[in-house]
Amino acid sequence: MFSLLSLYFAYRRDVVIGERYMAGLAKAQTPVEDDVTPIPLAA
Repeated sequence: MFSLLSLYFAYRRDVVIGERYMAGLAKAQTPVEDDVTPIPLAA
């Protein structure tokens, strides 16, 4: 019984880590919008 529980929780841990990894990849692939407007300098 203990081995079945440990296998289940090890599987869930791997799934959660995989989901976080995939979410991090998806977040890293989205382009970041540049919201800074350049201010021209008076020469």
